[in-house]
Order: sequence, then C-alpha cells, then structure tokens
Amino acid sequence: MLKEAAIAARGRGSVAEWPAHGEDGTFLAALLGDGDDRLALDPDSGVSKYLCPPVPAPHLLCASSCTASPVSVEGFAAAELVWREIGGAASPALRRERLAAQAETVRARLLGHFGIASLAEAILCPSGTDALQVATALLAAERPELPITAILPGATETGSGVPAAVAAGADSATVEVRLRDAAGAPLPPAVLNAAFAEAVRGSGGRGRPVVFLTYGSKTGLIAPTEPPPGAEVIVDACQGRILPARVAAFLRRGWPVVITGSKFFGGPAFSGAVFYPRDRAPAPGGRPAACAPGVVLRWVAALDAMQRVARLGAAMQDVLAERGRTIRRGLADIPALHQVAGLPEEGGAWDERASIFTFAVRDPDDPRRLLTAAALRPLYQRLARAGVLLGQPVGLGAFGGLRVAIGAREVAGSAPDDLPRLFDVLAEATAPAPAGAR
Repeated sequence: MLKEAAIAARGRGSVAEWPAHGEDGTFLAALLGDGDDRLALDPDSGVSKYLCPPVPAPHLLCASSCTASPVSVEGFAAAELVWREIGGAASPALRRERLAAQAETVRARLLGHFGIASLAEAILCPSGTDALQVATALLAAERPELPITAILPGATETGSGVPAAVAAGADSATVEVRLRDAAGAPLPPAVLNAAFAEAVRGSGGRGRPVVFLTYGSKTGLIAPTEPPPGAEVIVDACQGRILPARVAAFLRRGWPVVITGSKFFGGPAFSGAVFYPRDRAPAPGGRPAACAPGVVLRWVAALDAMQRVARLGAAMQDVLAERGRTIRRGLADIPALHQVAGLPEEGGAWDERASIFTFAVRDPDDPRRLLTAAALRPLYQRLARAGVLLGQPVGLGAFGGLRVAIGAREVAGSAPDDLPRLFDVLAEATAPAPAGAR
C-alpha cells in the first residue's frame, strides 16, 4: 500500500520510475542524501525505516508527524525547483555558490518565521539528533577546560540516538531522568523539576551541568518546566510544537534552541537547525561546514508548511483543540485501546496543549495486559500496509504506546480530514479474532 500509494501520487508505474529530475534521478538522490541510514529505502518496499516513501503520497493517512511524514506535494515541488536552479548551474563553482545562497535563504526564512533574526544565528544540520550534538559541541567549545554533564529525559521520550549524540558532542557524561512512573503516567511537573535539580546537584561540581529542556518529547511532554538554578540549558524543541515567542524568550535567556522541520512541520525526514544566541555565537571559523544539498532541500520542503501555519495566527489554537477532542473521542470508542496521559487538552497556549495522543493496545489473549513496544511493532507495520502511518511504538514502562499526532498540514487544512477512516482502520486492526480463528 505504501509503495502503491506513492506511485499513484506521482502517476508512475514502478519504483524504478520514481526519479523526478530528468532521467538520472539526481533530485531524488539529493533529497534523500546527506543524512544517515534512516533515510535509506528498503529495496523491496521502497520506503524508509519510518515507512515513508521518498515522494508525495497523498493517498496515505499520515498521523505520524511525531516520527516522520512523507514529503507533501507542495514541499516536493518547491524543493525540486530549488534543485533545478542548483543543478542547472554551468560549473561546479557556480553550483556551490547557488547552494550556499539557498542555504542562506533557508536560514533567513527560519529566523524570520520565529522572529529571532536579531537574537540568534541559525545553523542547519542533517537531523535533530545532529543538531543536538552540534549545540552541545558549541557549548563545550566555550569552556573546553570544563567537562559537561548532560542531564536529559530518558531515551524512550527523546530518541534512542540522543544520549549518544549529546555525549559525542562534548565527550560528556549523561544522566537520564525518567518522565513517567512505572504505570506509564507522566510524573507531576514539580516532581520532574526536583529530579532535574537533584541530577544537577549529583553532578558534584565535576564541570558544567547542562540541562536539556525538552519542549515536546516523543509523547508531547515538557520537562523540566523550571530548569534548576546553576545549570546551563539547551532547549530540545525538535518536535517543532513550540510558539515562536517562546523560542525568542529562551534565546533571550542565552539558551540555544534546537528545532526540526521534519516533525510537526511535516517536512521529509530529516532536517535540523540550531538557533544559537548571537551574544554567545562562535566566530564564523568555528561553525560547522557549509550545508550539503540534502539538508537544504529538505528544509525547503518543510518551509512550505511553516508558511501555512504562520498564516493561521490565533485560529491555530481552536483548530488544534477541536481536532484533539475528535481524536480523544475516536480512540475512546475503540475497546481494545487504552489512552495514555500526556499534555492537557485545555488551558494555556497551543504549545502547552496536547497535539500528540498516545495509546496502548490490550493484549488480545489477556485484555487486562497491555502490549509492549516490541509487540506493537507488527501492528504498526500492518497499519502502514493498510495505508495508515502512526507515530512508531514507544516504551512506557512495562508496556508500549502508538501515537496519533496532529501536524502542520492538518492544522493548515492542506491534508484531508481522514480521522473517521483512521478510527475505522484502528478498530478493525485491534478487534479480537473470532474464537475459532485463534
């Protein structure tokens, strides 16, 4: 279904015909390039590790913006236009010049979207994980004589590669703080704030404690809400579920902010950026190397959705709230599902409310038990084959959860309202098998 939907979207007859720039496929190769093995396409299914085809797939129902989404039709077209300009240059030198100009345009548009051009420098990176590593390395370079102790939420809420990337960024020690109790319920903010403070004290003065304030974990949680005094802070806003004004407020406090275009904004996986405060930014010679084509093209595709969201203004809060209520009701009507608490649905600004809805699935052989994250993976893959992409399974203590995420495309109305179909497919996929069929 994944491959077939993508082929239908492009009007092509086979995976071999996917290349979209000339006959050599240079655009598609560039769009998928300059990343890691998460972007590689499976030769049999034609999709990535996150079950995304490399081309627009409007026939797929995508509630997966907390993990990854196929590129939008509009974003794909925008990126292809930019690639034509770069690839059409008469010489390698001119191609490099055009690529650098496009990278600078992306940086300027990002800073403009968040209203932070006077506050930060934007450093483009291949992914959010890479961006966290870069932010940590830049912080470490300010005082290389002092080792860093990185204090961050557990990997089940941030990503399996995040602790390792942070440690690699500064040759640092890491301390992970659990965000949920053994039953999978979010710990109260005061408890989490105290846990982060205790981790800072526990670092024992062995250098610089750096707290990673995660503004939107895999399940949408925010922690800590009040970073402990005496700790430096890097803001992990990789989910992109954050108000521009809040990004600006963090930067004014001197905190680097990491963002991606490939989660809430629905750009193709992966694209990251570090917003580094200008009053502490490194000299140009200390920056990472110039951007590669894939990084720029994936950001170009994401910027289309960012523009659409910006035009919504205050209406975005109401749209998110109504869609969230519909998701909660739909999940509640499916007997095999158990909803898992996250952010509240009401109160506060839109980035303080739920836009990721996590649910567990009852064990069909014993409905008193909930399936583990590993046991959910076949269901996750089966749903994808049926044309429904969800956020991939996450560990929640003794059990696991799948996620329905609201992304920028749904909020801006550039994606069809497929929630009734989502609930139908989920109900059918989790319905108990007849006794004789077991």
